[in-house]
Amino acid sequence: MSPSRLHRWLDRSWLCLVAGSLMGLAYAPFGWWWAPLLLLQPLWVAARHPHPNVRIWRGWLFGLGYFPVGAWWFVDTLREHIGYGWPAALGGHLLITGACALAPTVVCWLAGYIRTSPARWVVATVALWVVVEDIRFQAFGGGPWMSLGLSQVNTPLAGFYPLIGELGTSFIVCLLAGFVWWLSLATDRPARLVKAGMVVLGVYVCGWGLQQIMWTAAEKQEQTIALVQSAVAQSEKQDRASEAARLQELAALTRPHLHTARLIIWPETVVTLDRSDIHQGLQQLQTQAMRARSTILLGAYEPSMGGQRYNTAFTLGYEAGQVYHKRHLVPFGEYVPRWLSVLTPHVPGDSERHTGRGTPLIANTGVLYGVSICWEGSFSRDMSPLVRAGAHVLVNIANEAWFAGSSLPPQNLDAMRVRAMETGRDVIRVANYGPGAIINSEGQITQFLAADRAGSVAGTITPRSGMTPFVLLGQDFISLCCLGMIVVILFGRCLALFRKEDKKQYA
Repeated sequence: MSPSRLHRWLDRSWLCLVAGSLMGLAYAPFGWWWAPLLLLQPLWVAARHPHPNVRIWRGWLFGLGYFPVGAWWFVDTLREHIGYGWPAALGGHLLITGACALAPTVVCWLAGYIRTSPARWVVATVALWVVVEDIRFQAFGGGPWMSLGLSQVNTPLAGFYPLIGELGTSFIVCLLAGFVWWLSLATDRPARLVKAGMVVLGVYVCGWGLQQIMWTAAEKQEQTIALVQSAVAQSEKQDRASEAARLQELAALTRPHLHTARLIIWPETVVTLDRSDIHQGLQQLQTQAMRARSTILLGAYEPSMGGQRYNTAFTLGYEAGQVYHKRHLVPFGEYVPRWLSVLTPHVPGDSERHTGRGTPLIANTGVLYGVSICWEGSFSRDMSPLVRAGAHVLVNIANEAWFAGSSLPPQNLDAMRVRAMETGRDVIRVANYGPGAIINSEGQITQFLAADRAGSVAGTITPRSGMTPFVLLGQDFISLCCLGMIVVILFGRCLALFRKEDKKQYA
């Protein structure tokens, strides 16, 4: 097929919708990592369309498939756990994921105004994608789902995580997709295809080579820890009559590890009791843990001075009394933005939740653990400061009962594997309803607890020191570099136009 015929075939609105709808296949549990390289092609063609309205329409169609279809689990959460009817659940779903769909819409719209050579246009558009994706991560509290970088957790491109992070790896993936589009302009030139194939192979070889570099060093001897996973349905969590039984179930799963594991980790807020009530309900286990020289890290709510409540992680047992308060709350899940307070009666947000400050670490036998709660683990900006504060190991406790049986829990686990590679730290993930895992600094799962069942497992972690280039530079540096690329390319284009006008003037 000639380049012109190929592009005419890709130049269709419905194809943008179909391609966007299939983007979810690139992520867990499917893992078709190569899919974005092909599925982004209709968007590249749309972004070159001369009419802005067409670009906006097709970019929005792509986004409408990408996020509302890829994050369909949100509808089930609103219906099954919040109690919405179908119309309200679908409306709420489209409100949140539709905002995410604006990202490819903006990229497609603005890319059409970049007038330069195809190669420079690809670089500028890729940089624009990364900047807009980063804005999506932060706007309205964040929307971290399904970044292009997350899709490469099982490929050689994962070698770029310690260097440029998940966001920078999105740049690599998008650049390769743009490179495929550029190649389609010259399918009748075998020499260019051979050179292009060598470039693509070189990128993957480079990623593999980066995977061989150990960016951080072992700080102390291996430590034995244990994960205790519950399987409490979200509806059960609100049943105050069964809270004591749930605590005792977790205690029973914990006791076999008391004399072997220095740190035993429970999920986030398994019961709705406050921290002080949990202390009373677990007095016997606390005494046993103290005698065994074991520490238990668990989640609960904790009242604040202003009458609000923190989502808290704290310790019991041998090294008790240490506390971490969640810093990054879930919009419309744990709070309602003040400027949208009119929606408070209609959304499941808890306007009484309080935000933690600082990055306190949890110490256990001389090892410093950086703790995060729930979706904080999906944000590089939330995890990297824990490493800069001195954390040797990262811990994420969560409640996946909201999304049990959907594609989100395995995607959240993949996000924690990315955090391990970005920071060069072992990561421990414990979640109600799972899956739970111990992940080494190379992103490999060394111990695993399957989803949808209660259980426990022991394993070892290696405390590490040192920082990867990504932790040192930060995610903002990646965004600034992409902004710089756009400015340089546009400036070069303007300079070329001025020179062309000068030549005409003096001709």
